[in-house]
Amino acid sequence: VGNAHLEASALETQLPYGASEEDRQRAITDWIGRELLYREAIDRGLHESLRLQQQLERTRRNLLVAALLDEELGNGEVDVTETEIQRYYDGNAELFRREAPEVQARHILLSSQRQANARRNDLRRGADFGDVARSHSEDVDTRDSGGELGVFSRADDAALWSACQDLELNTPSQPIRTEYGYHLIEVQARYEASSVRPLEQVRGQIVEKLVWQKHRQRMDQLVETLKEREDWGIDAQ
Repeated sequence: VGNAHLEASALETQLPYGASEEDRQRAITDWIGRELLYREAIDRGLHESLRLQQQLERTRRNLLVAALLDEELGNGEVDVTETEIQRYYDGNAELFRREAPEVQARHILLSSQRQANARRNDLRRGADFGDVARSHSEDVDTRDSGGELGVFSRADDAALWSACQDLELNTPSQPIRTEYGYHLIEVQARYEASSVRPLEQVRGQIVEKLVWQKHRQRMDQLVETLKEREDWGIDAQ
C-alpha cells in the first residue's frame, strides 16, 4: 500500500499543467484500477505463462529497438528537396490518378436563409468569399481557412457532392439547405476520373514517403555497420 501511495503521488506530477481537479481525480482513479488489475494478475501467476513471457520479451525488444532508432535517427533533420519531390511525382503518376470524379470547393454555412441571402448579396457586390467565410460561417472546421472544403468525391460526402453538380465555376451558389443549415457554395475546380492530381495536392504525401525512405536508408546503413562490427550468423536448424 505504501508503494501505491508513493506512485500515485508521482502520477500527479505527470498531469498536464493546469489540469482540473476532475482530471486529476480521473487520472488517479484510472491508475488505481490498472494497479489493482496488475496485482491481481501477479497473484494469479499469469506472469509465469510461457506464452505471455514470450510476448513481453518481444515487446521489450521492440521498445529497445525503437529507442535505439530514435537516438540514432530521431534527432537528425531529414531534408527533402524540391527536385526530389518533383522526381518522385513524375515517376509515380499512377499513384496519384483519381479513381472517381472530384471537385474542389469552399462554402459558408449559416443558420437561416435570411442570413444566407444577406451574405450572398455581399458576395455579389464584390466581397471576398474567404473573408466572408472567416467572418460569418458557422462551420468551425473550415471557417478559419476561408471555408475551404478541399478536394472531394461523391464517396467523401454525397450530399455536398450533389449540391455542387449544377454550379458554375467560381460563382457563389444560391442558399442550399442541408441538415446543417444553409450553405453558400463556390466550386473552384472539377477533375475527371483518371486525371492525375496536381503536385500541390499530393506534396505532403510525397514528402512523408521520401522522409520514410531516407529514414529506412539510414537504418539500413546502421544495420550494415553493426554487421561489420558484430560477430553474427544464422544457425541452420
